[in-house]
Amino acid sequence: MIMEMLTSLLFWTSIYLAIVGLFQWVLVGKTATPSQNRWFILMGMFASVFLGAFVLLPEQGIAVVGTASAYLLPEVVVGTTSGLESTRQEFYRVISTQRVLMYASLGISLILFLRLLGSLVFLLVRIRFNRRMYQGGCTILPLKKHISPFSFFGFVFVPEQLLSEGHLHTILLHEKAHIQKKHSMDLIFMEVLTVLFWFHPAIWYLRRELKIQHEYDADRCVLEACHDKKAYQKILLDMSFLDYNFPIANPFNYSPLKKRIMMMNKTIRKNRARAIIGMLMILPLFSITWLVQSCGPAPETAVEAEEVVTVTDEYEQEVIFTVVEEPPRFPGGESARQQFMKDNLEYPHEARQAGIQGTVFVSFVVEQDGSVSNVEVLRGVGGGLDEEAVRVVRAMPNWIPGRQRGEDVRVQFNMPIRFRLSHDEAAGETGSDQVSAYLIIFDDERYTISENLGDELIELIPLEEIGHIKVLTGEAAEPYGVSRVLKLSRKEEGEFFRNEQ
Repeated sequence: MIMEMLTSLLFWTSIYLAIVGLFQWVLVGKTATPSQNRWFILMGMFASVFLGAFVLLPEQGIAVVGTASAYLLPEVVVGTTSGLESTRQEFYRVISTQRVLMYASLGISLILFLRLLGSLVFLLVRIRFNRRMYQGGCTILPLKKHISPFSFFGFVFVPEQLLSEGHLHTILLHEKAHIQKKHSMDLIFMEVLTVLFWFHPAIWYLRRELKIQHEYDADRCVLEACHDKKAYQKILLDMSFLDYNFPIANPFNYSPLKKRIMMMNKTIRKNRARAIIGMLMILPLFSITWLVQSCGPAPETAVEAEEVVTVTDEYEQEVIFTVVEEPPRFPGGESARQQFMKDNLEYPHEARQAGIQGTVFVSFVVEQDGSVSNVEVLRGVGGGLDEEAVRVVRAMPNWIPGRQRGEDVRVQFNMPIRFRLSHDEAAGETGSDQVSAYLIIFDDERYTISENLGDELIELIPLEEIGHIKVLTGEAAEPYGVSRVLKLSRKEEGEFFRNEQ
């Protein structure tokens, strides 16, 4: 359940992020000021996460009385293959599931999170133990490394060789603008989203655009302080060769320098109304997407009820719920349930001989104490498969009961169990001319004979002793649980051989 909700969260948030990235690229980025662009990106990303997180809100419970509607559990597949072939089929099944893809995504997210955590730890250690200087209203932390100056919240990290340079004051003006506008908070928020949505192209585009807008804004503050534009651009070029390795900090020489210089030289015609209209145009598209998200198809875990009543404050003992805030859980989770079913289900011999396969749908109720009750077949396939499915479902251990408004409640489930024959065993069911198996009845003794009918029959019963053969197929063979029956009787003295169809 948690995995499905996380997948839905990532899916819908990704759609919103794509919309924000598209509007930033087509409309807003070309018309808005750096400050407007910054707030559009931040608010767009925040709204994307907020709207996408609606899938995590608990659903209102629905109770039913005496209907077959219920949570639909993932299908359990029972086959007759074994050994290497069975292992290979299981491997293909596992690697193709959504769960493995999610784990791979979380693994990459973990790597990015450790990178972010390492940067935070390094900066916090430096802030705690590094010597400090105060100049130009800034707290300076000198570094021995020859890297680009950068700021992190209220601290400016400067290489020691630049402390004696004449343009240190200009660098501090630039970093002070970052500090005053709290750009570091933007970067941490963006890096957290990058950890979660690393796979989304829009997140990398918006991440880059946000950093560029920060630099445009800081450059504007330096130039407004009456500094010579050409001299400031020369400082940027001189600093462009220095290294920088902290994604959550604001570097002085953040590239691309070409765009920054072009922005400084460009005469901006402010059109506040046009920029605001461009940003507000995203609201209708967000509203349509949210409407689709809210009115989309219901999750697989619930099917539509025939008779539903709204949950009231008084819980009656006979009420069975189909959707609750906390659904019942099998001890150990879904993987444990699948394993229990596979360990205990056996393919009935009669069904294998008759080539019977298919999906049995079983309904059951998890009681308030976690026990399983009301086990019945909703749709069966015969051949003993229905009885085997019911037997194993009844043998399940107690579940962790479901809860609605803080109370344990009865919850109904539907469980599909698919019985699947191997290719050779299913050949008789697909219209092959070969006979897969016969049930032989000879003087009330039953024998199972494979496709080598002649050789095996002669070994069991000498032909000279057979006086009468009757072949049963179709409806006549159904009472025996197979598709073909040979009824043989011993020859009496003086009797000739007889064959009946």
